[in-house]
Amino acid sequence: MSQVAPFARELPKSLESEQAVLGALLINNDVWSRIGGFLEPRHFSEDLHQRIYETASALICDGKIASPVTLKTYLGDEELRGLTVGKYLARLAAEATGVVIAVDYARNIVDLHCRRSMITAGMTMIDAAYDLPVGVKPAEIATGAINSIQAIIEGGGELNTRRNAGKSAADLLAHVAKIRAGEIERTGVSTGIPEIDRDTGGFMPGNLLVLGARPGMGKTIFACSEAVNVARSGNGAILFSLEVPEDQVNARILSSMTYSSRVPIQFGRILRGEIDDDEQWRLEVAQKALLDMPLVLDVAPRLSVTEISLRVKSEKKRMAKKGMRLGVVFIDYLKFVKASDRYKGQRVYEVGEISAGLKELAKSEDVCVVLLAQLNRALEHREDKRPGLSDLRESGDLEADADVVAFMHRESYYIQASAEFRAGDMGAATRFAELQHLANIIVAKNRAGPVRSHEIWCDVSCSTLGTPAHRGA
Repeated sequence: MSQVAPFARELPKSLESEQAVLGALLINNDVWSRIGGFLEPRHFSEDLHQRIYETASALICDGKIASPVTLKTYLGDEELRGLTVGKYLARLAAEATGVVIAVDYARNIVDLHCRRSMITAGMTMIDAAYDLPVGVKPAEIATGAINSIQAIIEGGGELNTRRNAGKSAADLLAHVAKIRAGEIERTGVSTGIPEIDRDTGGFMPGNLLVLGARPGMGKTIFACSEAVNVARSGNGAILFSLEVPEDQVNARILSSMTYSSRVPIQFGRILRGEIDDDEQWRLEVAQKALLDMPLVLDVAPRLSVTEISLRVKSEKKRMAKKGMRLGVVFIDYLKFVKASDRYKGQRVYEVGEISAGLKELAKSEDVCVVLLAQLNRALEHREDKRPGLSDLRESGDLEADADVVAFMHRESYYIQASAEFRAGDMGAATRFAELQHLANIIVAKNRAGPVRSHEIWCDVSCSTLGTPAHRGA
């Protein structure tokens, strides 16, 4: 079969669009979160543009800055249109466009790539039809061309989100049938609390779960203990600890993993080195177990939603290469998530932007995002200190965007802080002893089920939680 004849006309492309997108990306890496999901290096018509985008994407996914300075060392010394790579990168940045326009230009780049691919596929079919080999039927060439066109359509850079409702429902019912037959597990990742799993489905992919609490209630305990529980079940977990330092997070995790109510190892003692030989051995066993668990810590002091998204995408790909599924992303906590400059100083709108971005991340990456949030101080002045939806701080968008809103409440915290307890009142002391290791997870919003309170076991000093059965563990 002969080669495809040279094109009589120049293939469609737009160097201006490619330059505009690359320039925008180099001066504002946040652009990648808007285009990285559909724009790929192969969509660029220029080889250098492909390498610039590929290198910039790799740096951004690795949590590094992609700029003319950082890219220059990766791209060699070739010239393009009379400019060195360094000068060309500087020119791209100098002539950059805005984020919104860059997204439109990125879609144009994908469209032009599809057109070039269609022309190439068409010319290949024409060439094959002219020189049809013996034994090859015309239908085979036509089928090959159709398959090529279909691949172009499906790989055009956008996910096909439009489906016939009946076929979509049929897929759901087939999935349900496999669950009932025991062929596959339920979709959600277990929280380790059967009652909560029954009501919410566990940590469901695509869901944003907001866990609110006042300081001292155990938000970080929830994140550390549940991250370990998820990883132990074989599902990947990422814990973004934006407030608590790395050593403290590790001490909490090791304390939780080695938990026994009879011989606990408090994380405070781990940090102070106040452990004996047997405890040292138990901690080393837990540390070695962690090496084989799909649990990743990220202890950056502050991250934007874009930065979190990039790191999640990168880690999800890394886990997938090892045959593991990323199931849950924990973010501790909302206060330390950076907002963009769009609503600078307007916290209500900033929180709305953050919650919408995290919901989008959960849905696009098919993971459950668990966002910890601090509640309003006002409930401290109420007689009934059990939190409700009105206690969410700063924005009603948190409630609106979340699929599940839950609160963590420990009555023992308030008993211990009371004047009666501090004065040695026996009634208060007895009540504290009864409730010291009990907490409530109050599900106040649940799109997939009922709203109610669940009692759990919570040992604050060992940063662990579970079912009330832990009492005798």
